[in-house]
Amino acid sequence: MIAQIDIVETDRTDALRRSWVGAARELAACPGFLNAQLHVVFKRFNARGYDLISVVRWTDINAHYAARAAGLERPLEADRGINLYGLVDRSEFVEQPARGSRLVITNPYRIRQPQAAENAMMWGATKALMAGRDGFISAELFQSYHPEHDTYYFISRAEWESEDAFMKQLAGKDYKNLVAPFEGTFQICLSHVVDEIARGG
Repeated sequence: MIAQIDIVETDRTDALRRSWVGAARELAACPGFLNAQLHVVFKRFNARGYDLISVVRWTDINAHYAARAAGLERPLEADRGINLYGLVDRSEFVEQPARGSRLVITNPYRIRQPQAAENAMMWGATKALMAGRDGFISAELFQSYHPEHDTYYFISRAEWESEDAFMKQLAGKDYKNLVAPFEGTFQICLSHVVDEIARGG
């Protein structure tokens, strides 16, 4: 599975949301399309952040390129790089569509290749720490297929039952000790999935 992840800062949220739905529905008819989700950010930590996140999942990279070759546009055109990512780590969970009431945390990592291994180890330790906590649902780590371009090297995505559940863990000393050496390498934004298109949808 690969993901096309576009992260956008915009003051045109409503207009881009409408165009995203139309484009995602066209992609949904393509072979290899799995699903597409559009997130709207409502809170940011430790950076200016961004406003919209589009995640389109494909069975493999060839399915993605076939859709592009057919002239179908990305649901959310971003300014940054190629934005193709492979799933490299995930928590144990049963995959299911995100619900609007659930919290989705998206963290893009602005790092280079030499920092990748230690950042991935930190993410894995954080995943293990959070996985047993009340309110945790799932976590995924994606790595760029094209790190040589101007794009984020890693993007992580986690679901929690509520903002309160996540904030309680974020404030814990064990979490702070894990991430302290990596402050400034990743952003944290809280969002909800506002639109979701399934295969054939």
